[in-house]
Amino acid sequence: MFKLFKQIRCGVEDIVSGGRTKRYVTTKGWNKRNLTYYISNWSSKLNEDTVASNIQKALDIWGSYGRLTFTRSNSQYADIIVSFASGYHGDSYPFDGPGLVLAHAFFPYRYEEVGIDGDIHFDNDEDWADRANNVGNPEGTDFFTVALHELGHSLGLAHSTVPTSVMFPYYKGYEPGAQTYLDYDDIIGMYQLYIARSIPDSGIPSNDIPDREPVTERTTTRRYPYQTTTQTPWWITGTTRRHDWHHPRHPTTTESPYWTTETSKEVTVSYHGDSESVDEHKEHDPTHHIPKDNSPSLPYICNGYLDAVATLRGELFVFKDEYLWRFRDMRRLEPGYPTKTREMFPELPEDIKKIDAAYQRTDGSIVLFTGNQYWVSDGSRFIENSPLPLSNYGLPDYLDSIDAVQLWAKNGKTYFYKNDRFWRYNELTKTMDEGYPMHMERWRGVPQNLDAATTWKDGNTYFFKNELFWKFDNDWIIATETSPFPIGPIWFGCEEENNMMRLFGNN
Repeated sequence: MFKLFKQIRCGVEDIVSGGRTKRYVTTKGWNKRNLTYYISNWSSKLNEDTVASNIQKALDIWGSYGRLTFTRSNSQYADIIVSFASGYHGDSYPFDGPGLVLAHAFFPYRYEEVGIDGDIHFDNDEDWADRANNVGNPEGTDFFTVALHELGHSLGLAHSTVPTSVMFPYYKGYEPGAQTYLDYDDIIGMYQLYIARSIPDSGIPSNDIPDREPVTERTTTRRYPYQTTTQTPWWITGTTRRHDWHHPRHPTTTESPYWTTETSKEVTVSYHGDSESVDEHKEHDPTHHIPKDNSPSLPYICNGYLDAVATLRGELFVFKDEYLWRFRDMRRLEPGYPTKTREMFPELPEDIKKIDAAYQRTDGSIVLFTGNQYWVSDGSRFIENSPLPLSNYGLPDYLDSIDAVQLWAKNGKTYFYKNDRFWRYNELTKTMDEGYPMHMERWRGVPQNLDAATTWKDGNTYFFKNELFWKFDNDWIIATETSPFPIGPIWFGCEEENNMMRLFGNN
C-alpha cells in the first residue's frame, strides 16, 4: 500500500469524475509533431549538462510512443520551457520547500494567455540527484523520474490512478532498470493524443531554422525573460514582473472534453529509423530479421489478423502462419524473432502450417491447438502422448478447430471459443463445466468469431479480432469503454501507416 497522503508528489491537480472510475485521463495534445524546448536554468545540485541530458532522454521516450521529435532551442519562444524555482515563483502555485510537491507542469494550449502552456517548474529546494549516473546525493530525489512524469503533463497527459503508471501522481523513489518503461496506461494516452489524431508532420523545428527570426505557434509573449546562465530565476531575485496574474486551476470535469482510458503494465520501445523504408534500412543494418527475397514470406502482423496470441512464461507469443513473434513486454520484441514456429517446437509435424490457439496451463505446460488436435509441451518437448483430440478436453466431437483459448485470471478457469459460443474448463478436476457452451453475449462488449484471446501478465484479459483488440474489465465484467484499439501500434509498436521497420528495430 502506498501512503498517499504523506508521500511526496507532483503538484498538478488530479482530474476527478463521478460514476465508474477512470484510471487515465488526457487533456489536449500539441497540434504538431516537432516540438522545441528551452532550459531556462538548472538546479544548484545538478549542472546544465545533467539537466539537459535527462530532459532529452525523457522527451525521447515519450516521443517514441507519440511519433514526436524534440529539439533543444536557444530561444525563449520554445514550446516547452524548463526551469527551477523556490517558493512563490509567479504562477500562483508556490513550492513548499523540500518534500511533498516536487514539480508541476502545464498542459498544452490551456495557458496561452499567460504564456506558460507546456512549461515545467521544478522545486529548486529539493535534493535533486541523477541516480542512474551517481550524480548528487545517492538517496536524493531522482530528477529523471520526476522529469519523465512532468513531461507527460507537458504533452497533455493527466494523472493516472494506476500505481505502475508513469503518470501516477506520487513519487515512488528511484527504480533501477525501470526508468525507460512506460505503462500501458501511458501508451494508450499517447495513442489517443498523437496517433489516433491526424497531426501534420512539419520539417525542421521552426525555432531552429538557421538565419531566421524565431517563428512559433505561440500567440503570446513570455511574461518573463528566461536566462540560461543564472541558477536563480528572475522572480526569486525581486525583478518586477510586467503584471500579475492568477492562473486558472488545472482541469476539472467541467472543462473541455477529455479522453479516458483504463490500463496497466510497464512497456518500452527499442526501435529506430522511423523515417526509413524497409529497403533503405536493409542497406545499412545487417542485423535485421526481415527475410531475404528468397526466404519464405514473413506474415505481416502490424494490421492484426493473428492466428493466436498467448502469454507463456510471462512473455507474449504471437502466432501467424508458420511464424511466431516473442515479446518480452508489449512492444519489446526479443532478439532473434520472428522465427518459424517449428524452431521453438521442432517436433511439430511439417504439415502443420499454423497454430489456431495456445495457452499455458496452471501446471506450467504449454498447449498448442491446431485443427481438431492439440499438443502439450513442457517447454522442450511434447508430452502426454501428443497430439490428442479436442474431445479429451470435453469439447464436442463435431468441432474441427477452436478460435481462441485463455485461462481467465478472475476464476482460474480455461475458456474455449468457437464462432458465437464458448466453453469453460476446470483445470483442477480436468472436466468441462456443466451448462456449456454459452453464447458470447455473456462476454459483454466482446465480438464473436475471435482470432485470439489471452490474459496478459497485468492480470487483464484481451480479445483480438481482425485488426482490433478489446481490453476486458474483469471487475465490471465488460469490455472497457475505450475499446477497441488497433493491435499494431499498441502491442507491437507499428506505425499506423504500416512501417514495418518499427516492429523490428535493431534486432
